[in-house]
Amino acid sequence: MEGKGKEMEALRLSERFYSIQGEGPFSGVPALFLRVLGCNLRCVWCDSPYTWDRWGISRYGDGKVDEGFPYTFEEFSEDASRYSLLVLTGGEPLLYSDIWESWVRRIEVNPLLQFETNGTFPPILMDDDRVHFVVSPKFPDSGNPDAIDPDVLRRYVPLVEKGRAFFKFVITDVERDEGNIRDLLHRLGLPERTWPFSVFVMPEGVDPALPIAPEVAEMALRNGWRYSDRLHIRLWGNVRGK
Repeated sequence: MEGKGKEMEALRLSERFYSIQGEGPFSGVPALFLRVLGCNLRCVWCDSPYTWDRWGISRYGDGKVDEGFPYTFEEFSEDASRYSLLVLTGGEPLLYSDIWESWVRRIEVNPLLQFETNGTFPPILMDDDRVHFVVSPKFPDSGNPDAIDPDVLRRYVPLVEKGRAFFKFVITDVERDEGNIRDLLHRLGLPERTWPFSVFVMPEGVDPALPIAPEVAEMALRNGWRYSDRLHIRLWGNVRGK
């Protein structure tokens, strides 16, 4: 009965909105965003601190957290029928892996489902080709000294080979982050032939000018990685619902 209870449980969302995906492999694609409450990390540059940050840790927060609203399987099933791409984000969506796994297995339609995760939880639904992951490991400068677990991150590598998982690194210091990324990719055993398609580097910031973007693009060129812009920030700035 415990499993049945979890299956019927509603998630609690901070936001549900329709926009374009501004980052990563599906950049520019119209998508429905489902943003959950709660995160297990404490990033000092998190741009959605209203999902978790009661302490004012993020430079973009004010110590206030949403109360959120319930979101049920029935609503998820309807959304999956209406939209071609659903972005499951947060916070950290894989805090609720058991619920998502149950819900996704029960829908019969075929949207593309993209989990945006910090990589501290293993992938779910590995046998379901509808499910993709954009994994954003957090180095110690994020405020999380122990967030990177290579054993967990290696579990995404088979999905990278299948085109269903991607690594996306938020860049705050080009010189430091470049070395950290190269070291991590080699530790994970991610084949270099996959790097131009599966490894993204993205400038941190909520200024629409993204001042370090040119440096990040040069880093991408040096290493054969993919550059990711932040289209939603370019277009609308750091506003909710976009």
